[in-house]
Amino acid sequence: MTAGSTQAIVVSVAGGSLIGVAVMMLTGRRVSVAKRISGYVTPAASAATDPGRSLIERALGDKQARQIARSPFITRLRTELEVADLSFGPEQGLALVALVTVLVGWLLLTSTNSLIAAVLALFVPVLGNALLKMLAGRQRRLFAEQLPDNLAVIASAMRAGNTFVGALRAVLDDAPEPSRRELRRAVTDEQLGTPLAEALNRVTERMRSEDFQHIAIVAALQRETGGNTAEVIDLVANTVRERIEIRRMVRGLTAQGRLSGGVLSLMPVGLLIMVSLINPTYVHPLFHTTTGVIGLGMGIGLVIMGGLVIRKIIDIKV
Repeated sequence: MTAGSTQAIVVSVAGGSLIGVAVMMLTGRRVSVAKRISGYVTPAASAATDPGRSLIERALGDKQARQIARSPFITRLRTELEVADLSFGPEQGLALVALVTVLVGWLLLTSTNSLIAAVLALFVPVLGNALLKMLAGRQRRLFAEQLPDNLAVIASAMRAGNTFVGALRAVLDDAPEPSRRELRRAVTDEQLGTPLAEALNRVTERMRSEDFQHIAIVAALQRETGGNTAEVIDLVANTVRERIEIRRMVRGLTAQGRLSGGVLSLMPVGLLIMVSLINPTYVHPLFHTTTGVIGLGMGIGLVIMGGLVIRKIIDIKV
């Protein structure tokens, strides 16, 4: 058996093992009662830990697992995955990104015989984070665009004699996703004893909606002082519609800048990885000479700087 065939067998076994582990982690996780109801209830910060032992708990133990699960990074990642409506948790997402990073790094290392080329695989987590933010941002924009119609239903239901919570339940009958999912969380939290204003504030934080924050304020004022809440909600709905029109105009005006920023930031890295895999000898001087390494570092720095500048230009607050 030649060295080449031995290397191919080892690589195949290693790659198959990694893929098998990833599939098991993505599909074989245990779902407890707490996780099943998390889609309908916002868990409190001091809630008891899941009785079903997760992957991190089995690997590190209960104490360290609780510390990791409560870390701001894992909490933020779990929230983003829930908002993006993805079916896997933070553990599976991190494992998948780590697997793809290792595979891309190994392919670059074997094709170019350069550790510097393998470092380019670190762009995989960056791309994964950008994709997650894009999916979550899309859900948040849908929530914001659906808000005026939902507010109109709430105002109509309150004029018909319903309470604020009853009006929210009326919205759930016809509201599209993601509004139905998020408002259901608020209603369920209120039924379990959470003040309505606090439950609505949680929705505001998850969806990062300044417009919905006005509804939480209206709910708090209605509970404390009363008043014509339906009329106030109508005014808020009209204001939200006007803000949405302005946001749409801004997104239309900045569409070219956003597209240019994405293409100019991702195209150099993507082309470099593709050429490194297809024709390693072409990029050999870039990874094995001092001048090439300096040029590569300067290029990466300029790409990052250009992307940040373009992002700053098109980031217009409304």
